[in-house]
Amino acid sequence: MGLFVRNGEHIVSKQTESTIVANGAKLEGVFELSTYFYVDGVVLGKVRSTNTIVIGKRGLIKGEVEAPKMIINGRFEGNAVCDGIEILEGGELFGAVYSNELVIEQKAHFEGESHLKNTLSQPLITVEETEEKE
Repeated sequence: MGLFVRNGEHIVSKQTESTIVANGAKLEGVFELSTYFYVDGVVLGKVRSTNTIVIGKRGLIKGEVEAPKMIINGRFEGNAVCDGIEILEGGELFGAVYSNELVIEQKAHFEGESHLKNTLSQPLITVEETEEKE
């Protein structure tokens, strides 16, 4: 749980768990998350989350993303399926998005395709089942 101070007022975040990829870190693979996911490093591959994904100013996600919400302050390259996507000032998105809501702030960059999420006929992201070895 995070504690933040804004205008002298203490604010307790409702996020109880977070996964952070720090600046200088690079991860490759398939990621299944139920936590808030903050990326300030590099993530290559497939990311499926049941929570918000945030790409920080120095962050990059390259691949496929599926999440309720994605906030881009850094760079995203690939395909995304989200209920809502926000590209903040200075953020960059290159690729195809399937979303019910797309917000692009001034001085943000979007290059690609935008489609309504309900027009997606089949899952964009598929994660292969793996057997656990005992």
